[in-house]
This record gives sequence, C-alpha cells and structure tokens, in this order.
Amino acid sequence: MNDKSFNSILLAVIVVTILLVVGVHFIPDKRLALISNPSIPLFLNSEPLTDGTPSSEWTNEEYTSWQCNYPDNFDGDYFPCGITMDLSSTIDQGRDLSGYENLTIHMNYTGPANKVRIAIRNYNPTYSNVEDRNSTKFNAVHLHTKDLNREHKLALTAFTVADWWLNQFNIPFARAAPEFTNAISITIDFGGPEQPGTHQFSIEKFELHGEWISTEHWYLGILCLWMLGIFIFAIKKLIKLNAQTQHDTHIINQLSNTNEQLREETNKFRRLSTVDPLTQLYNRFGIDQIVASLADQNHPETSAKYALIITDIDHFKQINDQHGHDKGDLVLQHIANIIQDNMRANDFVGRWGGEEFVMIMPSTSTKIAMSIAETIRNTLANSKVKLNGEIQLSASFGVSEHQPNEDFATCFKRADNALYKAKELGRNRCILAEDKL
Repeated sequence: MNDKSFNSILLAVIVVTILLVVGVHFIPDKRLALISNPSIPLFLNSEPLTDGTPSSEWTNEEYTSWQCNYPDNFDGDYFPCGITMDLSSTIDQGRDLSGYENLTIHMNYTGPANKVRIAIRNYNPTYSNVEDRNSTKFNAVHLHTKDLNREHKLALTAFTVADWWLNQFNIPFARAAPEFTNAISITIDFGGPEQPGTHQFSIEKFELHGEWISTEHWYLGILCLWMLGIFIFAIKKLIKLNAQTQHDTHIINQLSNTNEQLREETNKFRRLSTVDPLTQLYNRFGIDQIVASLADQNHPETSAKYALIITDIDHFKQINDQHGHDKGDLVLQHIANIIQDNMRANDFVGRWGGEEFVMIMPSTSTKIAMSIAETIRNTLANSKVKLNGEIQLSASFGVSEHQPNEDFATCFKRADNALYKAKELGRNRCILAEDKL
C-alpha cells in the first residue's frame, strides 16, 4: 500500500469515526408499546360486587379506557380495579425488560384516589414457583394521581420490591433488588383501599424506552476498533519492515561480496594488460577473464544471471576505405566513449575485435539490457564525427540473457545471431536473442 492509498483510507476512517461519535445521539430508542400491541394481551381485573355489578368494566372498544365503581360498604383488603398486560407465553417465560431504562406514561385519571400503583411481576426460578403466580417478584411504584393526565417518563430504577412480598417469601437481602429480566406481567391498579366512588382511567401512551447500545459501550467499541486497527497495522508494518531488512541485508552482503571480488579481478586483469590500447576498454582476453570470474563465483544466483550485448558498427569498412584507418580509429574511440558513458559501475565492456564491442551486465534482465542498448543506439545515431566532413554513425545490437547451465559461448552465439538479424533487417536496431539456438 502506497502513502497516497494509506492517507485516503486513514481520512475515510477518521470521517467514519466522527460520524459514529456524533451519530450515536441520533440512533432511535428501542421501544416496546404495551398498549394496543397485538402480542401483549390486556386483561381487566374485575369481580362481581354484592349487587351483581362488576367492579371494573371497559369503556371503549380499544380496551384503553376503563371504569371502576368503588362501593361505600367495601371492607376487603384488595379491590379489583385495574388492568394487567400479559407479557408471558407461560408463567416462567416472560420478556426481558432489563434493556429498557424508562417507562413513558400518558394516563388520564378522574376520581377520588390519591395514588395509582404500577407493578411488574418477574419470574426467577431461584425464588419463583410455576404453581404459585404470587411467588413472582413484585416490583412496584406508586404515582400520585395529580402527576397523571400528562406525559412523563418514569425510570425503571424508581421501582422497588414490595416489603410484604419480601417478608412473605423470606427473600434474603442479596436478592431484594428489583428485577426485570423475565417480566411476566405489568399491572395498573390501586394496591389498597380507596375512596368510594367512580374511578375512570384512560391510557394514551404506555411505552418502554431504552438504548440499543449505551453511549459508553458505543464509544468503548469505537476505541477498541481503533486499537485493534492500530495493532494490526503495527504488526503488518513490523513484519514488512523485518522482511525488507532481511532482504536488504542479504542484497547488501551479496553486493558487497560481489564488489570486492570484482575489484580484485579488475586489478588482476589490469596487471595482465587486459585493456585495449585504442579504446581503453577490455580486450578479448579481458572479457574471457571476466566470464571465467563470473562462472567461478560462489553465488550461483549471481553467476547464473547476466545480460550480454554485442554491437557492431554499421558500414565501418566503408569508413576505413573512404577516410583511412586513422579516421576509423577515431570512430572506434568515439563509439567506445558513448558505450562506456552508458555502462553502470558493475558492468563490463570490451572491444571484441575490429568494430565489434561486447557488454556483460551481471544481475541484469533482458528488459534492462534492451533499454540500455537502445539508449546507446539512439545516442550514437544522434552523434556526428568530423572526419573529412561530418558523418552519420549507427550500430546494430544483439541482446541475450545467460540461461541456467548455459556456457558463455552459447550465450554469445545467441546474441551474435540476434546481431546479424539486426543487420539483415536494415541495421541501426536492437534485436533480442532467441532463448535457444
């Protein structure tokens, strides 16, 4: 991945992070409507009074309004006036309401009562019995009737467990806290004796609200993703850096060894008078020594790959015939200088004989060798030599790459064939040799 791609990805991640940080406030609440919900049946808590009339009755077809008639002579402990929302499929299979924080209520009330009770029953096999519905934990809150007739939010933390229930079932203090993990019902009633008369209820909204995910958990998730991304990025960088370091160290050591050996061989060749006196390039014997040195190196991967370029001056015989051999020598020196200027530090160039030059390029592909040959050819074609007037020079090139287990003579022959093909095709061109003779 290059720097431009990385910067683009980083910018995109930053933008997404900002959107996530801001966007958490725009995530809709999780809601559960408890009234007019087909999946939650409503039951009216009603019993016949002494005169045969019901204690409670629905007053609309939507089952959201009801009326209770509290008699003057009622002396019981509990007057059945209210509704129950059934949240359970069976007594031990209710709904998990622990993910909700608030209960939004809009309930209208008319009557003499001072308080209304909302109770949530929760089943827990630790203390509940399927045979006794009253054994389900009784979480309740009492609301003043003067606070009704308008919409307001009631936090579920306002609910407490009734003392009578704790005492009846001998619940230890550790389990005395409200629970909503398996709520089986919600009831709206009075919870005790009230003033005689008519009590009218109408529910416009009765809805649980909660976050799909808390803001703290949301931000923690973003932070964890960033830390995970940074960790993965750092690991990948370290792995890549380690691999690159090992590769570079290997190449440096290899090149260092190669350079040292080549320096020693160069000094040796110079001592053996391997330089062509006219062009100051290696002579044929010098080239032979270089080839032998490459073949004897201790690194097969180095000696197994080198490129070979053979070039021959076009129409050189005519130059000698028309201008004399001394002028021909000037042409050879001119071309030798151009070739030498385009060689790299580890390349070898020599005069093979007459107007023919040889270039050996260790650890070089044919693609690079062809590019260098084309550069030399273009430079030569665009240069002029003043003899008896300016003359235009050109040369033909044959390029080959040393194949594994191939001797130099075969590699040279393939390049030489490519050179003659360049001559046949009109000269002044570079031809890549065939892989095999």
